Amino acid sequence: MEGREQDPPTDPEEPRVELIAVRADNPGPMTLDGTVSYVLRDGEQAWVVDPGPKDPEHLAELLLRSGDGARPAGVLVTHRHADHSAGAATLSRQLAARSGREVPLWAADQSAVPGSRPLPAALMGGGGVVAHVVHLPGHTADSVGLLVAGGRLLSGDTLLGGSSTVIVPEDGGSLTDYLQSLAILRAMAIDGRIGSIHPGHGPALESPLDALAAIEQAIAHRHERIEQVRRARTAGVLTLDRLLRSVYGPDLPEPLREPARWNLRATLDHLAEGH
Repeated sequence: MEGREQDPPTDPEEPRVELIAVRADNPGPMTLDGTVSYVLRDGEQAWVVDPGPKDPEHLAELLLRSGDGARPAGVLVTHRHADHSAGAATLSRQLAARSGREVPLWAADQSAVPGSRPLPAALMGGGGVVAHVVHLPGHTADSVGLLVAGGRLLSGDTLLGGSSTVIVPEDGGSLTDYLQSLAILRAMAIDGRIGSIHPGHGPALESPLDALAAIEQAIAHRHERIEQVRRARTAGVLTLDRLLRSVYGPDLPEPLREPARWNLRATLDHLAEGH
């Protein structure tokens, strides 16, 4: 486990929101060094974003970090995948038991997160808006981010630190949607609304320039893959297994082969739509 506190914003018109990162001990090919959960605190209230796996030690750390006199105000998951959401219902109940009051659990897809309710448009604290919910479909159909006061984007799996994300068609993932979400984030970054990115896996991108560069790199990477697939199809590579070898090479590690197939299927769907 590790916690990392980010400096609160200095704009006097914004609520002072503390952002605390707590990494779960679930490293792997898809989770990198582990899922990063976040605790938001405005001094009076606390929210937990992506409680992560149902790991008692990790959930205990989130309980500790959201305590110290702050009232638990809600638990939110950025998307349906278990490495972000499996511990959410348990943590919501634990926070409710500790505080003696209901603690809502929010998710974009309530069918995928038991006990959840529809997402609010924003998290509201005593000083105003603590974070705006930004819908970012692509990785999954239900992916969202949170733009926290001070321009800090909690990106879930839409953008990762040091790695590209995967598009999961089985969960409604769409490359077309993903490129649109990245275009929205790019416009927000250029407009100065995004000052840093705090992903669900990997290190944070702490400056506006690093944030914009990561968004643009993700866009360029996807367009490069689209062209690779387009060229392979034109050359007569038709089956998914042959396409996998053509685009990713013969030495792709076994744990990454299925995610690579998901990305290829999403790319083929994107091309089939006429893009």
